[in-house]
Amino acid sequence: MSKTIGGMSEIAVLSPIKKGCVPNERRTYEERLRSLIDGLAERHRQGFPIDLNRVPAIHFGRLTILRPEQYLVGSSVKDVRYFNMPAPPAVAGPNQPTPVATSPSTVIPGVVPEPFDEFLTLARPSSPPTAPASSEFNSFLLTQVEFDGDLRVYMRDIAEYLADAFDLIFENCEDFPRTRDFEKFWLWVRRYQINTSLFYAAYSDLSVARIKHLEAFKQRFDAFVAQVRPAQGGQAANLNTLFDAFLRENQQIAHDFPTPSGLFRQS
Repeated sequence: MSKTIGGMSEIAVLSPIKKGCVPNERRTYEERLRSLIDGLAERHRQGFPIDLNRVPAIHFGRLTILRPEQYLVGSSVKDVRYFNMPAPPAVAGPNQPTPVATSPSTVIPGVVPEPFDEFLTLARPSSPPTAPASSEFNSFLLTQVEFDGDLRVYMRDIAEYLADAFDLIFENCEDFPRTRDFEKFWLWVRRYQINTSLFYAAYSDLSVARIKHLEAFKQRFDAFVAQVRPAQGGQAANLNTLFDAFLRENQQIAHDFPTPSGLFRQS
């Protein structure tokens, strides 16, 4: 089901999060998972290296926890509590000049579920029937990744370079076999993979490595221009020497630039 554009592919996996509390903890699996993801996100926001940096093929990655009160919006499920909304004030029609007053206590049934509290349901299994039936609904972890190359090759990279870190996140999901047994891991991914209706990639022909090369080249080129055209005006007397030094510094990424091979050739 993965889609490919140019040299870039994608995958989306919707995996059910385990229900109940982690053994010997008061946290649910969802709470532990959210804590792990928040820690990962905070490190990334602060610019610290994270485990995903070890797989150079990843363009973008997203982890989203979907809760029952989100995907049940607009539903009508027995024993699920919904928010009620005040009825809108009456509006006079063309043949009814005086609107009919609406009682302040008048409400209309809502379509937005109240937040589910799984821990409360687990801690009080004898809760009255009016309590949210959270034990009947899973939260899900939606994983979306865009990467260079083939899906199976990418998954092998995950198993090789991110095994422990990957397991720490996904062991909170149902039936996760861990990545060390690649064939079982591969089947688990395929079982919970969902179809991506639209896959848009603005730079589908540029690998992550190539994008980083171009970024480094741009920074070095800007520094070179600043040397040969100083801000105070004038021109560097040793232009040829500076240009030769610039080519030597960038020849591994700029040969024949900007052709696909990306290097300048020196005669």
